[in-house]
Amino acid sequence: MKRFKNDEIATQFVSDFGMTLELFIDTGNESIDESVDYPLLKFYADEESEEKFVEFWSGKELVQIPVSKLREALELVDKEVHSEAWFEKNVFKDNENT
Repeated sequence: MKRFKNDEIATQFVSDFGMTLELFIDTGNESIDESVDYPLLKFYADEESEEKFVEFWSGKELVQIPVSKLREALELVDKEVHSEAWFEKNVFKDNENT
């Protein structure tokens, strides 16, 4: 797994079936960039409803999910997702003393 740093990720607006937004990696590493033939995420608006969708690869399939669901998940990340070290310090240590 490769974890990218904030300054290696860029956004760009693209006029592609309307106006879209792409989130992509900018590695400067030709061997990585050649293997990425599509942005990490691409944001679209539905033609009729203007509902926003985010598009990404899942396995071997290109999928779109509502941005509202992604937003809900990101809000939960801030509240509920913690590292193993955080749980060790904040959850398991407290249980050992009871």
